[in-house]
Amino acid sequence: MKWYLANSVERFRFAIKNPRYVMGVAAREATLADERFLGKLTGVSAMQVRGFLQEPFEMPDFVSHLRSCEAVFREGMYSADFWAKKILIQYAAVRALRPEIIVETGVASGVSSSYLLLALERNKKGTLHSVEIGDPSYRPAGRVPGWIIPDRLRSRWQLHIGDATTVLPVLFQKLGEVDMFIHDSLHTYEHMKFELELAYPHTRKGGLLLADDALWNKAFDEVAQAVSSPGSRIIRGVGIMKK
Repeated sequence: MKWYLANSVERFRFAIKNPRYVMGVAAREATLADERFLGKLTGVSAMQVRGFLQEPFEMPDFVSHLRSCEAVFREGMYSADFWAKKILIQYAAVRALRPEIIVETGVASGVSSSYLLLALERNKKGTLHSVEIGDPSYRPAGRVPGWIIPDRLRSRWQLHIGDATTVLPVLFQKLGEVDMFIHDSLHTYEHMKFELELAYPHTRKGGLLLADDALWNKAFDEVAQAVSSPGSRIIRGVGIMKK
Protein backbone atom coordinates (compact mmCIF):
# COMPACT_ATOMS: atom_id res chain seq x y z
CA MET A 1 0.00 0.00 0.00
CA LYS A 2 1.50 3.33 -1.05
CA TRP A 3 1.35 6.18 1.45
CA TYR A 4 -0.47 8.37 -1.08
CA LEU A 5 -3.29 5.82 -1.46
CA ALA A 6 -4.13 5.83 2.27
CA ASN A 7 -7.31 7.69 3.19
CA SER A 8 -8.01 8.08 -0.55
CA VAL A 9 -11.56 9.41 -0.17
CA GLU A 10 -10.50 12.23 2.16
CA ARG A 11 -7.55 13.09 -0.05
CA PHE A 12 -9.75 13.18 -3.15
CA ARG A 13 -12.17 15.59 -1.48
CA PHE A 14 -9.30 17.82 -0.43
CA ALA A 15 -7.92 17.77 -3.98
CA ILE A 16 -11.25 18.93 -5.42
CA LYS A 17 -11.35 21.87 -3.01
CA ASN A 18 -7.66 22.80 -3.31
CA PRO A 19 -6.50 22.14 -6.91
CA ARG A 20 -3.58 24.59 -6.92
CA TYR A 21 -2.12 23.14 -3.73
CA VAL A 22 -2.46 19.62 -5.08
CA MET A 23 -0.76 20.58 -8.35
CA GLY A 24 2.17 21.95 -6.37
CA VAL A 25 2.39 18.75 -4.35
CA ALA A 26 2.29 16.68 -7.54
CA ALA A 27 5.13 18.73 -8.99
CA ARG A 28 7.25 18.21 -5.88
CA GLU A 29 6.51 14.48 -5.97
CA ALA A 30 7.50 14.19 -9.62
CA THR A 31 10.80 16.02 -9.09
CA LEU A 32 11.56 14.45 -5.68
CA ALA A 33 11.95 18.00 -4.36
CA ASP A 34 11.13 17.15 -0.74
CA GLU A 35 13.23 14.00 -0.83
CA ARG A 36 16.19 15.86 -2.30
CA PHE A 37 15.98 18.53 0.39
CA LEU A 38 15.84 16.02 3.24
CA GLY A 39 18.59 13.98 1.64
CA LYS A 40 20.80 17.05 1.40
CA LEU A 41 20.32 17.75 5.12
CA THR A 42 21.10 14.19 6.18
CA GLY A 43 23.65 13.02 3.61
CA VAL A 44 21.59 10.34 1.86
CA SER A 45 20.18 10.17 -1.66
CA ALA A 46 16.71 11.33 -2.65
CA MET A 47 15.81 7.79 -3.65
CA GLN A 48 16.82 6.53 -0.22
CA VAL A 49 14.48 9.09 1.34
CA ARG A 50 11.70 8.01 -1.02
CA GLY A 51 12.27 4.43 0.11
CA PHE A 52 12.07 5.48 3.75
CA LEU A 53 8.71 7.16 3.09
CA GLN A 54 7.31 3.89 1.77
CA GLU A 55 8.99 1.63 4.32
CA PRO A 56 6.39 1.56 7.14
CA PHE A 57 3.74 0.26 4.74
CA GLU A 58 5.94 -2.68 3.83
CA MET A 59 5.70 -3.95 7.42
CA PRO A 60 2.40 -5.89 7.69
CA ASP A 61 2.52 -6.23 11.48
CA PHE A 62 2.93 -2.48 11.98
CA VAL A 63 0.18 -1.60 9.48
CA SER A 64 -2.18 -4.17 11.01
CA HIS A 65 -1.54 -2.79 14.49
CA LEU A 66 -2.29 0.79 13.40
CA ARG A 67 -5.45 -0.36 11.60
CA SER A 68 -6.74 -1.98 14.78
CA CYS A 69 -5.99 1.18 16.77
CA GLU A 70 -7.62 3.35 14.11
CA ALA A 71 -10.86 1.46 14.71
CA VAL A 72 -10.93 2.78 18.30
CA PHE A 73 -11.03 6.34 16.98
CA ARG A 74 -13.88 5.54 14.61
CA GLU A 75 -15.94 4.36 17.57
CA GLY A 76 -15.71 7.70 19.37
CA MET A 77 -15.51 11.45 18.76
CA TYR A 78 -11.73 11.52 18.38
CA SER A 79 -9.64 11.82 15.26
CA ALA A 80 -6.07 11.07 14.25
CA ASP A 81 -4.36 10.78 10.89
CA PHE A 82 -2.45 7.52 10.98
CA TRP A 83 -1.10 7.77 7.43
CA ALA A 84 -0.28 11.45 6.81
CA LYS A 85 2.87 12.25 4.89
CA LYS A 86 3.87 14.72 7.60
CA ILE A 87 4.32 11.73 9.92
CA LEU A 88 6.25 9.86 7.25
CA ILE A 89 8.53 12.88 6.79
CA GLN A 90 9.50 12.60 10.47
CA TYR A 91 10.02 8.85 10.08
CA ALA A 92 12.24 9.37 7.04
CA ALA A 93 14.25 12.06 8.84
CA VAL A 94 15.03 9.61 11.66
CA ARG A 95 15.96 6.82 9.25
CA ALA A 96 18.26 9.14 7.29
CA LEU A 97 19.92 10.95 10.22
CA ARG A 98 20.26 7.83 12.42
CA PRO A 99 20.09 9.78 15.70
CA GLU A 100 21.15 8.45 19.09
CA ILE A 101 18.86 10.76 21.07
CA ILE A 102 15.53 12.28 20.00
CA VAL A 103 13.41 14.58 22.16
CA GLU A 104 9.81 15.18 21.15
CA THR A 105 7.01 17.15 22.80
CA GLY A 106 3.41 16.04 22.50
CA VAL A 107 2.44 12.37 22.56
CA ALA A 108 -1.36 12.11 22.96
CA SER A 109 -2.24 8.62 21.74
CA GLY A 110 1.20 8.05 20.26
CA VAL A 111 0.75 7.86 16.48
CA SER A 112 3.84 9.93 15.62
CA SER A 113 5.79 8.35 18.48
CA SER A 114 5.08 4.90 17.04
CA TYR A 115 6.58 5.87 13.69
CA LEU A 116 9.62 7.46 15.35
CA LEU A 117 10.23 4.34 17.43
CA LEU A 118 9.79 2.14 14.38
CA ALA A 119 12.49 4.18 12.64
CA LEU A 120 14.81 3.73 15.61
CA GLU A 121 14.15 -0.01 15.56
CA ARG A 122 15.02 -0.15 11.86
CA ASN A 123 18.19 1.85 12.60
CA LYS A 124 19.01 -0.57 15.45
CA LYS A 125 20.02 2.38 17.61
CA GLY A 126 18.64 5.39 19.46
CA THR A 127 16.27 6.46 22.23
CA LEU A 128 13.14 8.62 22.06
CA HIS A 129 12.39 10.91 24.99
CA SER A 130 8.76 12.10 24.84
CA VAL A 131 7.40 14.99 26.89
CA GLU A 132 3.62 14.85 27.35
CA ILE A 133 1.43 17.13 29.45
CA GLY A 134 -1.05 14.30 29.97
CA ASP A 135 -4.28 16.05 28.95
CA PRO A 136 -6.86 13.23 28.55
CA SER A 137 -9.03 15.31 26.20
CA TYR A 138 -6.65 14.44 23.36
CA ARG A 139 -7.11 10.67 23.79
CA PRO A 140 -10.02 8.22 23.71
CA ALA A 141 -11.55 7.68 27.15
CA GLY A 142 -9.58 5.38 29.40
CA ARG A 143 -6.46 5.39 27.21
CA VAL A 144 -3.07 6.38 28.60
CA PRO A 145 -0.53 8.58 26.76
CA GLY A 146 1.12 6.62 23.98
CA TRP A 147 -1.30 3.71 24.19
CA ILE A 148 -0.94 3.09 20.45
CA ILE A 149 2.80 2.38 20.63
CA PRO A 150 3.45 -1.34 19.95
CA ASP A 151 4.92 -3.20 22.92
CA ARG A 152 7.97 -4.35 20.98
CA LEU A 153 9.02 -0.71 20.36
CA ARG A 154 8.75 0.53 23.93
CA SER A 155 12.24 -0.48 25.04
CA ARG A 156 13.61 2.58 23.21
CA TRP A 157 11.00 4.95 24.68
CA GLN A 158 11.17 7.13 27.78
CA LEU A 159 8.03 9.10 28.67
CA HIS A 160 8.19 12.30 30.76
CA ILE A 161 4.83 13.57 32.02
CA GLY A 162 4.49 17.28 32.69
CA ASP A 163 4.36 20.72 31.10
CA ALA A 164 7.12 21.19 28.53
CA THR A 165 7.98 24.60 29.98
CA THR A 166 9.17 22.90 33.19
CA VAL A 167 10.14 19.41 31.97
CA LEU A 168 12.19 20.36 28.90
CA PRO A 169 14.82 22.55 30.63
CA VAL A 170 15.54 19.80 33.18
CA LEU A 171 15.58 17.08 30.52
CA PHE A 172 18.00 18.99 28.29
CA GLN A 173 20.34 19.60 31.21
CA LYS A 174 20.28 15.88 31.94
CA LEU A 175 20.80 14.75 28.35
CA GLY A 176 23.26 17.44 27.36
CA GLU A 177 23.35 17.21 23.57
CA VAL A 178 20.63 15.65 21.40
CA ASP A 179 20.57 14.71 17.73
CA MET A 180 16.97 15.65 16.92
CA PHE A 181 14.21 17.73 18.51
CA ILE A 182 10.57 17.54 17.44
CA HIS A 183 7.95 20.07 18.53
CA ASP A 184 4.43 18.64 18.42
CA SER A 185 2.75 20.08 21.49
CA LEU A 186 0.94 23.42 21.92
CA HIS A 187 1.16 25.15 18.54
CA THR A 188 0.87 28.76 19.66
CA TYR A 189 3.49 31.21 18.46
CA GLU A 190 4.83 31.74 21.98
CA HIS A 191 5.11 28.08 22.90
CA MET A 192 6.54 26.89 19.59
CA LYS A 193 9.18 29.60 19.69
CA PHE A 194 9.98 28.82 23.33
CA GLU A 195 10.60 25.15 22.57
CA LEU A 196 12.68 25.75 19.45
CA GLU A 197 14.82 28.42 21.07
CA LEU A 198 15.36 26.20 24.10
CA ALA A 199 16.17 23.12 22.04
CA TYR A 200 18.53 24.74 19.53
CA PRO A 201 21.58 25.15 21.84
CA HIS A 202 21.18 21.53 22.99
CA THR A 203 21.02 20.13 19.45
CA ARG A 204 24.35 18.91 18.07
CA LYS A 205 25.87 20.54 15.02
CA GLY A 206 24.40 18.76 12.00
CA GLY A 207 21.34 17.73 13.99
CA LEU A 208 17.75 18.54 13.06
CA LEU A 209 14.93 20.50 14.67
CA LEU A 210 11.39 19.76 13.46
CA ALA A 211 8.12 21.54 14.18
CA ASP A 212 4.74 20.06 13.33
CA ASP A 213 2.10 22.51 12.07
CA ALA A 214 4.85 25.05 11.41
CA LEU A 215 2.53 26.98 9.08
CA TRP A 216 0.23 27.92 11.95
CA ASN A 217 2.44 30.85 12.94
CA LYS A 218 5.82 32.49 12.21
CA ALA A 219 7.79 30.93 15.09
CA PHE A 220 9.63 28.32 13.01
CA ASP A 221 10.62 30.74 10.26
CA GLU A 222 11.77 33.34 12.77
CA VAL A 223 13.95 30.91 14.69
CA ALA A 224 15.46 29.43 11.51
CA GLN A 225 16.33 32.93 10.31
CA ALA A 226 17.67 34.05 13.70
CA VAL A 227 20.10 31.12 13.95
CA SER A 228 21.06 31.29 10.25
CA SER A 229 20.16 27.64 9.71
CA PRO A 230 22.17 26.12 6.82
CA GLY A 231 18.96 24.55 5.58
CA SER A 232 15.30 24.99 6.51
CA ARG A 233 11.97 24.32 4.83
CA ILE A 234 8.36 23.51 5.68
CA ILE A 235 7.25 20.22 4.09
CA ARG A 236 3.62 19.12 4.42
CA GLY A 237 3.29 21.40 7.45
CA VAL A 238 6.44 20.08 9.14
CA GLY A 239 9.20 22.64 9.60
CA ILE A 240 12.67 21.13 9.28
CA MET A 241 15.87 23.03 10.06
CA LYS A 242 19.47 21.89 10.29
CA LYS A 243 21.82 23.20 12.91
